[in-house]
Amino acid sequence: MQQLFSPRTLATYLGLAQQTIYNRHSKGGDLPTAIKLGHLLRFRADDVDAWLNAKRQSTAAALSSAS
Repeated sequence: MQQLFSPRTLATYLGLAQQTIYNRHSKGGDLPTAIKLGHLLRFRADDVDAWLNAKRQSTAAALSSAS
């Protein structure tokens, strides 16, 4: 079974406050795809990695076009 991140674990992994994860989720902010398990919010590790890779690519593209 694939690892699921809790909001606390995701916050630690990303270097954000746990409340930021909840705020972004409730407001449709920029986060990996979330899964609701009952009242629990979880994030698949593969989705987190894909989201981070997309962020890295868009940052690299923005830096290269600014040069």
